[in-house]
Amino acid sequence: FWLKISPPHSIPNGETSFCLRAALAGAMAAASGKPSEEMTPQQVQAAFQQIEKECSTYLNKIAELEQEVNEHSLVLKAFEKVEPERRCFRMVGGVLVERTVAEVSPAIKQNQEKIRQVVNKFEDELKKKTQMRTEFIQRYGFKKGSAAAA
Repeated sequence: FWLKISPPHSIPNGETSFCLRAALAGAMAAASGKPSEEMTPQQVQAAFQQIEKECSTYLNKIAELEQEVNEHSLVLKAFEKVEPERRCFRMVGGVLVERTVAEVSPAIKQNQEKIRQVVNKFEDELKKKTQMRTEFIQRYGFKKGSAAAA
């Protein structure tokens, strides 16, 4: 038999676990400056680690998407050197489809622009998380060197 094990921080229906929700609620209250119940050192540490993890996730996703934008640029640059009627192949939903350069080029440009928009949204979210992290450090007195150890 197969047993699907969900990550420790999530419940199968997609809800966040109680501890994580409590830590995030405390972090959000701390970041917004609203008065809330005093957090225990463990909750502070968990909330800070969650913020750090989210920042790291955003950085990784931004780097991955920027690489895709660069790959799209390389393809478009290669298309400049060939005639528009030339055959090319494009992967669509796991299926290799034959098209012409003239048909594929606009779709690649559009896809590249959409990826750039997503990168911009992720960068905005990263700025918000970084600001939240900074406020969290100021409020709870993390030092730069000990922030990772905390």
